[in-house]
Amino acid sequence: MTTGYANGEYSPEIQEIFSEIEEALAGAVGPAAGMILNDYIEQWQQNGPVVATRIIELTTALVEEIGDPETAQEFISRVEKKY
Repeated sequence: MTTGYANGEYSPEIQEIFSEIEEALAGAVGPAAGMILNDYIEQWQQNGPVVATRIIELTTALVEEIGDPETAQEFISRVEKKY
């Protein structure tokens, strides 16, 4: 998937993490996942450095976007397996 975060602005490690989060998010919200993730990345990076240790902050915010508790739990499970 190619979205705004994949333009080389971030380290390869962070871009890979974002890609994996987008894939998990797409399973929860569908094809709008890339746009949603980019919006949340913009907000997230305003609160601190773009580093892997802060990914939980981003994914926590995304859970709120999902809405449905069961779908949100599936998203969390997919992301937690990796981070």
